[in-house]
Amino acid sequence: MVRDFLNRANKPVILAIGIVLISLVVLTDYITYNLSFSIFYLIPIVFVTWYTGSKYGLIFSFGSAVLWYLVDYSNITYSVDGAILFWNAIVRFGFFTIITLLLAKLKLLQINLETKVRDRTADLENEISDHKIAKAELTRISTQLRELNKKIETIKEDQNTRIAREVHDELGQALTAINLEVLWIGKKYSSNIDIVNRMLMLSEIVSNTIGTVRKISSDLRPRLLDQLGLVSAMESQLKDFSIRSGVKFKFNASDNFYLNNNNNSITIFRILQEALTNISRHSNARNIDISICNTANNNIEMHIKDDGKGFNVNRVLKNSNSLGLIGMKERAAILNGNLEINSSSLGTEILLKIPN
Repeated sequence: MVRDFLNRANKPVILAIGIVLISLVVLTDYITYNLSFSIFYLIPIVFVTWYTGSKYGLIFSFGSAVLWYLVDYSNITYSVDGAILFWNAIVRFGFFTIITLLLAKLKLLQINLETKVRDRTADLENEISDHKIAKAELTRISTQLRELNKKIETIKEDQNTRIAREVHDELGQALTAINLEVLWIGKKYSSNIDIVNRMLMLSEIVSNTIGTVRKISSDLRPRLLDQLGLVSAMESQLKDFSIRSGVKFKFNASDNFYLNNNNNSITIFRILQEALTNISRHSNARNIDISICNTANNNIEMHIKDDGKGFNVNRVLKNSNSLGLIGMKERAAILNGNLEINSSSLGTEILLKIPN
């Protein structure tokens, strides 16, 4: 509080305080002439120099030297050469002058330092403000991109559903009809072994094509997902995966598992599909454990663990070609969820958490 007052005070006030201080010092020195009181003359000099500058500090230095000389002269009780007193006064003035100039220089350095600190603080505040603005803009753009990606995923899944239905219903039925006609021709010309064999071969090709069409349709939009729900679709996917890859699996869905939003089911299913694809391509795993449940805080958690060789997660995520893992994380983020991937030489664990 006192310091703030002195910093705000004008020069006349500071000089008046300085005069009062030097008066007190001279009076005390005169009364206690037998005691050395020289150091206290620096108090008003330092005070005035610090708050007004070197000009008035030198004036007070000269005044202090003169007053000190007068006090010594008035208290002489024995014969002392006047030249010695005068020399002492000059030495004192020189000492006061040095202190004043050093103190003024120190004050100037402090002012310069404070100015630099204020300027740097202002620059940092501007940088922080710019950083906050840029961060807010980046967050806004990221949110917009995520919303756009969500809409794209929704449109893509709707399109997949429509194409899958048309492929399964239209193309599948047409191929089935062709297969029936081929078999009818084979029966009609059963006496012609060559035609029968060709029709059987053609029927097999058509049957294989029907199976391919059904697989394409299922990949586009698993019918079990719409007909029986997420858990049944996941179990069917795992069985097909195990048959194709030879990897054994354990699947556990909690008894009380439920989905508040069925639109989340396709995202969970797609993440499982991508995880299984990565396991079959890269992990050399022999066993996988999959579980899905509801948590106490109304989240859905899916846990996928394999016993494969593992990989460097950070390096793979930084690889621009690793769209699978990036896509899994982005699918989770679209639903305001999170996907964690931990991997070591003992295997890889994937934990998906999304709001229900």
